[in-house]
Formats: sequence, C-alpha cells, structure tokens
Amino acid sequence: MPGDRLIKVFLNPLQFEEIDEPWASHLKHDVSLEAVMDFMCTPGIGSDLESIITRYRKISIEKRRLFAAPLEPRILDKLVWPLRHAKSSYMCGNYLGTIALCGMVAEMVAMLLFEISNFAPNNRPMSGKDQESLFGRKFEKLGQERRVQILSFFGIINDDLKQAFNIIRKTRSRYLHLWSQDHDQLPSNAEKCFDAAVLIVVTGIGQKIEEGKLVLTPALVTYLEQHGGIAEQD
Repeated sequence: MPGDRLIKVFLNPLQFEEIDEPWASHLKHDVSLEAVMDFMCTPGIGSDLESIITRYRKISIEKRRLFAAPLEPRILDKLVWPLRHAKSSYMCGNYLGTIALCGMVAEMVAMLLFEISNFAPNNRPMSGKDQESLFGRKFEKLGQERRVQILSFFGIINDDLKQAFNIIRKTRSRYLHLWSQDHDQLPSNAEKCFDAAVLIVVTGIGQKIEEGKLVLTPALVTYLEQHGGIAEQD
C-alpha cells in the first residue's frame, strides 16, 4: 500500500526448526550434531568444525593456565565449570555469555578470597554482624567494586589482581547494562575478560608444581580441609 515501508526481519530467531513443531513435521530433517551447533552458534558466525576450533584457539591465550582444580563441589560449580562454559560460549560466538560468566567467576573469587583470608580485626574472626558494622553489609552482599576495594585495602590482593578484577567488572558493566555500548570490539573484550578471570582463579588457588606435587595456597588448603576436599592418605 502507498506509504508502507519494508522492514527486514529475522524469522523465528528462537526456534530450532528441526525440533520445534510445526516445522519439524513439515521439514522432516534429521537432527544432526551439525544442526545443533548451527543453532548454538551466533547467526552469521561459522558453525563448522574449523571455525569452532579457530575460535577455541583464539580464546586460549590466557597468560596463566588453570592446569588443575581441587575436586571440591563449590569450587568446581562456582569457578571451574563457569570458566569452562565461558570458553565454550566464545567458541559458539556467544561473546556476551563469555563476559557474563567471567563476571560471575570474578565475584565468586572475591568472596572466596575474603572467606579464606581469615580476616580478623581485633584478632577474632568476623561474624556477619561484624561485617555489617564495618562494611555496611555482609561482604558477599556488597557490590563487586566495593569488595575489590576492601580486598585491596587490607592486602588480600595485589595491584595486578585488582586490575584484573576491574577489567572484568568494567567490561561486564558496559556490555550488560548500557544500551549505547557498541559490539564492534566485543570478541576482543571477551578475550581480555577470560584472560583476567583465569588469572584471578589461578592466583586464588595458588597452584604451582614443586618436586612433582601440586601446591596450593595454605589458606585454600585449610578451606579444603574444612569442606572435605582433602582425603587422608593411608
């Protein structure tokens, strides 16, 4: 009709047509791994094996490697698996997912570092009420910027770790909270967040090899002893 304008649209952006009805019955396509990967990957980004491997190699540039992780459920669920999912998100072109998961990991590490630091003003461990009196709220309920300030002020983290925390926090805030944030640098910013997130996890765990043995930070070893993450030797 006169005056009508054409608008380009992406039809059924949330539907997996090989599975969803009525398309599945009509198309009668087999549900292959290739179709699954095509749905999981961001439209317009290659979902073939070579493209996925290329993105894996691009995200695998962290300066410190997480080569071992304690088999303690909370550490795996809060730190390790989210990092793994952040990496796989990048492989699928879900760069926002990478940044969001790195933000979660950073917050969890901040809380873990505070918990295992045995922070004890007046030579006694802080209760929840003590934290509220000193910080205004319990540590885990503070904003991430305030958490990092506290960890830095009391020497629980160094300047390098503080910078890594801030890279993730600021990047996450821009992409997840600002409509005006463009996505032209999104992949490279996701890479920087992943590198920073691995750094803070590795530093928090304190892993290194001495005489062929995995050595963790004494504070984390105490935490693992308290939570059943260390088995007694026969």
